[in-house]
Amino acid sequence: MRFLMITISKVMNLPPDPAHMAKVRAAIQESIANGSLVATGPLGKRATAGARITQEGGKISVEDPPSGGGWMAGGGYSLLDLPSKAEAIAHARSVLETMGDGVIELIQVMEMYPPPSRQAQTAQGASTPGVIPYLTIEDAAEAATFYQKAFGARELGRMLAQDGKRVMHCHLEINAGGLMLSDHFPEMGLPSLQRSDSYTMQLVVEDGDRWWRRAIEAGCTEKMPFAVAPWGDKYGQLKDPFGVTWAISSPAKR
Repeated sequence: MRFLMITISKVMNLPPDPAHMAKVRAAIQESIANGSLVATGPLGKRATAGARITQEGGKISVEDPPSGGGWMAGGGYSLLDLPSKAEAIAHARSVLETMGDGVIELIQVMEMYPPPSRQAQTAQGASTPGVIPYLTIEDAAEAATFYQKAFGARELGRMLAQDGKRVMHCHLEINAGGLMLSDHFPEMGLPSLQRSDSYTMQLVVEDGDRWWRRAIEAGCTEKMPFAVAPWGDKYGQLKDPFGVTWAISSPAKR
């Protein structure tokens, strides 16, 4: 999941304390190294670098600088990539501990373009987004959490419905492939959810035994034993608690 973190410090030391800045730089480098920090930088002060452009009734007006309270002051921004909102809040707490008194605002963002860099490859070698399955599941939020535990899924983004509870859209990445989830919305005239064995989510991985053990330990049940198949690979099928069948395939060790 990605979050835009806006930081406004209440303590502006001029000139900056060298020891404090060294501590800040070390924290930034650590976040870059562990992959949680995608981008960061300063924000201009409202009075000198801000503007508000508004269109109303087809007429555009410009406030430069913008008037009124509650708008952005001087500070910084960061784009974070973390598994959950809870971890984003924990990151913000650590930033405040380093920075001192101030305010941090977190806003979840979803990326629609450009598409993720890790894309499927066609037989001709061309890069393409491939086919992305979209599952309608009762309690999609619980399913997303389960898939992170069972299959190492990474959540790229989530949108909630107006009730603030059900998931309107959730984008996961598993084994470099996309998986979309949503809750069922009967009030929108959609047919009731049917659990069916007419489709299988297949994972082709190098270490199938490890993937199999993790899925079983997370709560999947064995549908077909993971063993060497007639075509020479190791293959097995699992059913998750939401009624979805998963197949795991990997080269057999010789």
